[in-house]
Amino acid sequence: MSIALPVNVQPWLKYTATTVGRDKIYRAVQYFSRFLAWYLLRQGATKETVARFNSLKKTLGLSRKLMRFGKPIEHLDGAVKALTVKDEFLRYCAVGKQLAYAGYLTFDGIIFIDGSGAYKFKNIKKYGEIASRFWLAGIVFGFISSLYKTRQIQIRKDAAVRGLKHSGESEKSHARTELKALAKEQHSVNKDLLQNGLDMLIPATGLGYLSLDDGAIGLIGTATAIMGAKSQWAKVNKA
Repeated sequence: MSIALPVNVQPWLKYTATTVGRDKIYRAVQYFSRFLAWYLLRQGATKETVARFNSLKKTLGLSRKLMRFGKPIEHLDGAVKALTVKDEFLRYCAVGKQLAYAGYLTFDGIIFIDGSGAYKFKNIKKYGEIASRFWLAGIVFGFISSLYKTRQIQIRKDAAVRGLKHSGESEKSHARTELKALAKEQHSVNKDLLQNGLDMLIPATGLGYLSLDDGAIGLIGTATAIMGAKSQWAKVNKA
């Protein structure tokens, strides 16, 4: 006799089985805790209450660094694979993004070692700044790549629109199919643009280029974590 749960938990199990899926959950809670700590402090909450959320934020941040330990190798491998991208501009962006993230996560690992107490580094603040610079560079490469893709999609879209003016039905049918595919592709690129555009505000603030408060950073981080979680969910569950 088999017993089944009243709801299908397989999609959830598939999602949480991935490191990226768990990381997005942790990230959302981490950044929302950052927002709550900021908000409650301004609402006159007790120091103990604010401290609990700050502690949760710090603990989750350290846990995420542990989960990402070793990922620089994955990004170095990604940089090698990106060398096969045919479009020269996109190839440079892809390689640059992967190398930047490899650098970011390398220094992120050093910060984890320091934060865990396994070994204390004298220049840990400097390492944090270097990590943020690499992180920002990786996001910028992704953002520029999406802008370039938007331009390329527009060029192809213009060509497809011209195809609709042909008298032949086969040309028109091909053009309509192409326009539908381009709309779907642009939708994906738009999501990347929005996510990268928001995400870059976080390291930019940490480096002092911007002066957003913890409330804004907390909400931005929560929003992009949810966006990333939705993308990962769709990927593992083929939604």
